[in-house]
Amino acid sequence: MKKFLAILLALALCVSCFAACGSDQGGSSSAAGDSSAAGDSSAATDGDSSAAEEEGTSTDNGDLPTISLMIVCGTTPPDAEAVAAELSKITAEKIGCNVEFITFEVGNSKQQIQLLLSGGDNTLDIYWADGGGTSVNFVNAALSGQAMPLDEIMAPYADGMKEALGENVYNAGIVDGVQYGIGRLLDQASSAVFTIRADVAEEFGYKNGDTIASLDELTEFFRQVHEAYPDIPIIGPNNGAVNWGDTRVDNLGDANMLGVLDNYGQDETITNYWESDKYQERLECVKEWMEMGIYMTDLMNVTEAPSDLIPAERCLGCFAGHFSAEMNGIWSTQNFGVECASLKLYDDAVAVTPGAYYCVNPNTENADLCAAFLNEMATNPDVANLLINGIEGTHYQVLEDENGEYASYMDGKDVSSTGWCMGYSWTALNSTISLPFEYPSDYFQQLLDSNASAKQSKAFGVQFNTDECADALAACTNVVSQYNNPILSGSVQDVDATAEQFRQALKDAGIDEIIAVKQAQLDAALGK
Repeated sequence: MKKFLAILLALALCVSCFAACGSDQGGSSSAAGDSSAAGDSSAATDGDSSAAEEEGTSTDNGDLPTISLMIVCGTTPPDAEAVAAELSKITAEKIGCNVEFITFEVGNSKQQIQLLLSGGDNTLDIYWADGGGTSVNFVNAALSGQAMPLDEIMAPYADGMKEALGENVYNAGIVDGVQYGIGRLLDQASSAVFTIRADVAEEFGYKNGDTIASLDELTEFFRQVHEAYPDIPIIGPNNGAVNWGDTRVDNLGDANMLGVLDNYGQDETITNYWESDKYQERLECVKEWMEMGIYMTDLMNVTEAPSDLIPAERCLGCFAGHFSAEMNGIWSTQNFGVECASLKLYDDAVAVTPGAYYCVNPNTENADLCAAFLNEMATNPDVANLLINGIEGTHYQVLEDENGEYASYMDGKDVSSTGWCMGYSWTALNSTISLPFEYPSDYFQQLLDSNASAKQSKAFGVQFNTDECADALAACTNVVSQYNNPILSGSVQDVDATAEQFRQALKDAGIDEIIAVKQAQLDAALGK
């Protein structure tokens, strides 16, 4: 029955992949693009749409084999067929195959991909795995036979890909001594930032991209702002929560911080973050901010986005994370509808293991072509630009600033009227060889510089297998979900008492077991 359902799902995905269902705004703002072979973003939806749905990606490349690539968007992009056709012109000439897209909508992508892979289906040749948020968990996919070992098929391309991605990123896809994935090159070192209206920041001596070196300095800034704007809350939500992360530690790929490496990942002993001085310091801030009255009322239940709240003066700002406070401010200005400044909270940053990996389905019939295409994704700017920005002249135009070229919407177009996955660089194997979309032309150079200057964690590249503490991990995850956001958003009456309950609940749920399992694996990776 599972096999039968998988086949039905695969057929449905192949059909919906090319249907004109609307536009997509992707998962971030770092790049965008859209494509259509005709020169207008609606062209792929005109004419005989039923033929497109029945026949899939059309190319003029004869009887060449076709490999399929996973694409995740907010909604299925109407110009997917046109982008795939343009991409196939390159791959037909360079590696002898066509490429088609299997699109997944981000809200249910994890479940759909899991169903395809567990059913033994070969519809999807190349996919990316992450920590289990948007796609399947990479380590689980590797150890359960859902990802093909890549050492042999990637051997002809390994040296060039290591040069393009960085050897540390390339090798991060090794699990138990076997390469199962190719690490995605993106920002490795994120910093906590606070984004606030630019005019307010400037009033107190800060501009976009400045650093606030300590939490004491941040609290003093908040105090001054509150005195000047007593009727407007300062701290609003971002993605439904306060979203204030601590980027001074390596969380080892676990957003719930169930075992971390302190000192910007330079320690070799995994510790309980929730019992650390750093967490206690944040609790003291929460208590002071609550006393000042600078949180939005009932912050945990506010469903609107910062773009709804900040321009309407329902709050002045929100927390976020980015490799560059300056770039985050630029993105916020574009998306919040008001001039913003993002302030970096700490001087240093830690470079952590990539969060996603491109994998090959073990059931593929074209493993060698998959390997060749992964190499193109990592090293060929034309391929990267098509995947990220769509077709030049149709979905993006090339503009210049003082440092070089960048991509921008076609005149008269925006996210609602273009046909490709806007912001798709967040899933690209190597976005740094593409044109930045609506960012300064040196955006990706700044990203690479940030990666290089950050303190690389001692656990960089270590893939933790938490199967043996899965029950404790699930229980502790529930505990963090119950306590962390309410505490940090100022939504509890007694911060100290609630934090103590939080810590004890983690103990009872098995956090010490999780830390011990991770420590043993880290020690083995470090050769101890």
